[in-house]
Amino acid sequence: MAVPAKNLPADIITDILSRLPLKSLVRFRCVSKPWLYFITHSRFPYWLLYRHLNCDPLTYCPHSQSNVFLSYNNKKQCREIGGSDSKLFSFGGGYQEDAFGSAMEVDFPLIKGKSFQIKTDCCYGMFCLAIQQNNTNNKSTLVLWNPSIGDYRILPLPEELGICEGVCGLGFDSSMDDFKVVSVCEKQAHVFSVKKNSWKNIGGLGYHVFYDGVPANGCLFWAASKTRKFADKILCLNLSNDTFMEIPPPPFDKSTSRHTWFQEEEEVIVVAELNLLLWGNSLCAFRQYDQSLWVMKEEKEENSGVVKEIIWTKIMSIPKISNQESHFRIYYRLHPICFTKSGKLLVSVRRKWFVMYDGVKYQDVHVHGIPDGRYNKATVYTESLISPASIRGMNDID
Repeated sequence: MAVPAKNLPADIITDILSRLPLKSLVRFRCVSKPWLYFITHSRFPYWLLYRHLNCDPLTYCPHSQSNVFLSYNNKKQCREIGGSDSKLFSFGGGYQEDAFGSAMEVDFPLIKGKSFQIKTDCCYGMFCLAIQQNNTNNKSTLVLWNPSIGDYRILPLPEELGICEGVCGLGFDSSMDDFKVVSVCEKQAHVFSVKKNSWKNIGGLGYHVFYDGVPANGCLFWAASKTRKFADKILCLNLSNDTFMEIPPPPFDKSTSRHTWFQEEEEVIVVAELNLLLWGNSLCAFRQYDQSLWVMKEEKEENSGVVKEIIWTKIMSIPKISNQESHFRIYYRLHPICFTKSGKLLVSVRRKWFVMYDGVKYQDVHVHGIPDGRYNKATVYTESLISPASIRGMNDID
């Protein structure tokens, strides 16, 4: 005998709603008062978050619609904030292949006509922007923003913290249901607790870190080095206790050449380094000089949950793309972005154009609607209902 929808137990209604895409949830708020109550309840975004945390990397979570965000400005250097023509674009909705052909500009009133920089990768629907206050000084506002629902939160920024000069990261501490922003500048690290609305200095690192931190498994990961030459190590910040540790990189083939010539913009550089990215909820490492892509898995103690071993599995190696106009053996620098639903890999070339790799060959991806030239940053974005303005943590919610 069928049970009327209005008499369904609360846990079943919650389970049904948690399986729906975010756009459907927004529409279904008007279905009934119980549905409106559940969808707008302060705990509901956290239920979705924990469901996402438990998703297998190859399993599609319907409420987690993903796409790629690109920021453009008129500066050549990645770390510089550009001019007033800075723009933000989105493409690749749901990682469907046909969605990578066109992009649309993202509207956010705080960045309209201003210079800005994406400072972190996306973490459960949110990322941080540094927005220059005006063109006459270098002071910036740090904003935590969820584009899915349009909510944002301006974060306090200490005078001594050079947020634009350093690298950052945004991660989730599941032990405290807290989001944390981490800034690393000149080997000094500061952590901001969104729940507590405060910064703290967690001391020196002894490492140089490259690029922004990648959130995975309750930690933030950086490609790092003891020197400034190249990133050959992986630095991990445990967000539950704000402590750093070095973890072993993938077991790369040591017989391959240690240095390879790559072209980035107009200059030619020598790199032998790692790039980090996400595959589902798992950390991936990409080594530039042999173009190999690896995924990390943590083996934990059954009772304590303590990590006893880190296992790296090689997913694939992608072919180098050479500069055909050069008389020397010079390759374009590649940046893997994400996998499509069909398993193809979207790759950025010199941060200027894109190709799709199907395991055999590359295919050019022509993204209509984005400017010519080199983009500043690409970040994979996953939708969520979490509001930066009302983060208090699940344990604090009535």
